[in-house]
Amino acid sequence: MRSFYILLPLFSLILPNPGLYCQQPDISDFRLGGEAVVTGDNCIQLTPDREWASGSIWYKEAIGLNAPFEMELKVMLGCKDGSGADGIVFVFHPYAQRTGYQGEGMGFAGLEPSLGIEIDTWLNEHLGDPLADHIALLRDGQVDHRFSLKKPVAIPNIEDCRQHPMKVSWSPDEQRLRILLDGKTVLTYEGDIVDRVFKGNSKVYWGVTAATGAFSNRQAICFDKLEFTKAEDIPPLELSGKKAGLLLKGEIITLDNLQFESGSATLLPLSKAELDRLALLMKHHPGLNLDIFGHTDNVGSAGANQALSQRRSEAVARYLMDKGIPRHRLRPKGFGELYPIASNDTPAGRLKNRRVAFRLSRPVP
Repeated sequence: MRSFYILLPLFSLILPNPGLYCQQPDISDFRLGGEAVVTGDNCIQLTPDREWASGSIWYKEAIGLNAPFEMELKVMLGCKDGSGADGIVFVFHPYAQRTGYQGEGMGFAGLEPSLGIEIDTWLNEHLGDPLADHIALLRDGQVDHRFSLKKPVAIPNIEDCRQHPMKVSWSPDEQRLRILLDGKTVLTYEGDIVDRVFKGNSKVYWGVTAATGAFSNRQAICFDKLEFTKAEDIPPLELSGKKAGLLLKGEIITLDNLQFESGSATLLPLSKAELDRLALLMKHHPGLNLDIFGHTDNVGSAGANQALSQRRSEAVARYLMDKGIPRHRLRPKGFGELYPIASNDTPAGRLKNRRVAFRLSRPVP
């Protein structure tokens, strides 16, 4: 799995960790729409200070929300406080090159399904806006705060001719979206964004949209760092496909994406994304219990293999418990090397035998 770590405006030759890929920033990686224009190596003016203007910038390739996402940038929302409008929205959307309505819609309104981080500088009382400039978490192209995932949070005046540092981060392991402005956390949301907003589709495009209406401001962004994983580099979740149906029929399944660090019971990141999907499945079917069967190859002693398989099945159970599944619904069991499904004489066969299997069943009365 490759991740992209873009440092702007400098190109770093030192990787922050071995899984990240660095590239020199190139504005050709983005599509500009409307009246957006490049004003520097890492800066884009989204709207001029003119009535009924709109602009957007979209990254050309999809990213995967089953992996972490982090963005550091500076935002500039203009110089006119009382008569400035309207704001900008950081948008996640399954379809590329789309921009919503201008004015109070800020280029986000009408995009569905979608997730939007709104910085709003104009009071629209009919939308539930507070008096102050504010940040809110929007969904499905709705700028009316009755439908917001996270209600507006008031911030100090941001139409002050200054660039304001902003950081947006998403952790799929914690199911947490966090937004910082001027070094302070202003909004946090915890929940399954992939399932709740995008109906299980983790592949999305991201961009920034802005608009003005009868009142206006110059609105711009400057990127400092982008870190994400391309959707094409993330294996699809098995439990988003036919294996979920087989599991619900009571069949025993294995998950190839469920992986551990070598010789340990520590789950790797992709495993957690798969188990998040399993936890969601169990929440939707509260009458079913889950058998968790740990297996190993025959390398090493039988006793050590049995202990490792038990630790791994218990690790899966603990993770599911942390996601809200009661302990009494989980039955972890380690079988060691007792039940191979392939020959242990080849590396490929041993790989198949190192597995965790699952079975859903109704509790016995």
